[in-house]
Amino acid sequence: MGNILISALIKSSKTRELILSSKLTLHSPEHIINETLNNKKEILQKSGLNDAEFKKLISILLTRINLVPVDEFKNSVKEALKLVTYQEDSPFIALAISKNIALWSEDKDLKLQSVVKVYSTREISEKII
Repeated sequence: MGNILISALIKSSKTRELILSSKLTLHSPEHIINETLNNKKEILQKSGLNDAEFKKLISILLTRINLVPVDEFKNSVKEALKLVTYQEDSPFIALAISKNIALWSEDKDLKLQSVVKVYSTREISEKII
């Protein structure tokens, strides 16, 4: 979800449209906020947004995402670490395991595991049309 949110901030796209859609219920580890803010300079550069526009857009997008504290999925982190290539992906997999939900990601490595269903933007878009 981290890269999905960043993508939605950079340009008006299908990704942004899907985040704003009432047809989806989205969840993300709450650290997505810090992850996104750590990339703010790059987002501003690529998007052409100014600081005020960035703040407004991220606020709007975050209203559509249920931010989940790590305490709610910490029991699944150990299992998640075994499933991912990159450790930073483990909170997203752990959250999906704990809530028994699919994951939205463009990361092809995450599709290599079989415990959590991973959908791309295109796949989600096709499913909800």
